[in-house]
Amino acid sequence: MVSNGYWVNNEHVRFENVIKPCRMCGFCPYGQLVEDFPLDPPSRASAVEHNRYMKKLLKEGKFDKPDTHMTREEAENSIKNFDKNDYPVKYIRSKMSCEVFGHHCPVYYHVELFAETNKITQEEINAFKKEIDEHKEKIKNDREIL
Repeated sequence: MVSNGYWVNNEHVRFENVIKPCRMCGFCPYGQLVEDFPLDPPSRASAVEHNRYMKKLLKEGKFDKPDTHMTREEAENSIKNFDKNDYPVKYIRSKMSCEVFGHHCPVYYHVELFAETNKITQEEINAFKKEIDEHKEKIKNDREIL
């Protein structure tokens, strides 16, 4: 990613009123990419509670272990830079937020104003529906095995 956030843009919203592609195609075309996009901020109470929890973990030495996702220095900086006024009093889910994954949908950051074509054939729809149904059946069978 380029440092200004534009190469893999997950910082600069390009359009605020796009239609999420999952609503048209019935699935998220971005896959795991959504996890690189922002989440709506938690409520102020949740953020304050999380900061208290971070302080507790810091005292317990949890960030000193090599297998943690955050170093002691990162935790200390997070705690030091915490300002409850940066968070909304009440959690509000924005329209950019995915109802399934929670992250903002990449379409708001990467929408293009052109497409290959706007016509989908019935043959394409049938082939894809068959593929989806087969995948769902495989998932169902895998779950039954577990």
